[in-house]
Amino acid sequence: MAMSPPSLEEFINAPIEQVVGVAPATVIYAAGGTRRSAALAGIAPHSEEYVRWSRPRMIACIEMLFRFGVRHVLITAIRPGQLAEVGRYRERILAWTDWGLAGPEALVDYARLGWRVRLLGTENLPELRAAAERLYTNTLEQSPHTLWCCIVPEPGAPWQWVLEAAQRVKARTREEAIRVLYGEDVPPATLYLGFGKPMVAPDIFPPLLLGEVQCYWTQSPGYALEERMLRRIFYDYAYLRSTWDANRSSRYDDLVQQRVAWETDIVIGLGRRMGGFWYPMADKFHEGDEP
Repeated sequence: MAMSPPSLEEFINAPIEQVVGVAPATVIYAAGGTRRSAALAGIAPHSEEYVRWSRPRMIACIEMLFRFGVRHVLITAIRPGQLAEVGRYRERILAWTDWGLAGPEALVDYARLGWRVRLLGTENLPELRAAAERLYTNTLEQSPHTLWCCIVPEPGAPWQWVLEAAQRVKARTREEAIRVLYGEDVPPATLYLGFGKPMVAPDIFPPLLLGEVQCYWTQSPGYALEERMLRRIFYDYAYLRSTWDANRSSRYDDLVQQRVAWETDIVIGLGRRMGGFWYPMADKFHEGDEP
């Protein structure tokens, strides 16, 4: 007889081994709003201090994902829009990426934590090829924890990589194409942790590694993932969203009692503009109200 799932509060306070037992193997992590987070902390968002302030926060969040049972974390280090910006940020982003992902401090952290780190997508950005090689040479060849960092210079680049990988070995399955592109079998991602606007794009969601992805968008900018929040997300992922049942003969028997939940005008994803940013519509706000 199957055991009843724990309550949310029990799961939040459970030993870490219980959380590890339900963790997804592969997570896509898109912590947007890092410049916003720096600005809120009083740090100029286009300064050298911003990058040095952000990097250890990135490491801490990814370390927590690995500690709670995730084996592969996928991040997009540079998106096409970032390369289309102008000004100091665009002038410095490649150097910042090199230092942040593959500089001396980063390599020390990876060695201490036992991570393998790979940087993909540098074919069209020669400025970052040395960083990719540095990570390949100076991080573990085998590890239970792999951080995959991807550089996407153009919107169509992910599809180009998929097609080229498939053609290179005449791949007939997704698994064969994954082995060409990543050099090994990587489990498809089943959980996405994002920020801000609910949206999907191939430069964030690697096409080859999409499983049935459960998506969560936090509203705290930057690397703000905390243990309680992660436990809440894993609880929802493991126990609340799994509603499929092969036998649906009694699934709709009590639907009338749930009427209030289904006859609603709630739209997940609606929001408002606040200055130069989009912000989600909270229940206490109504159209035309100021937050």
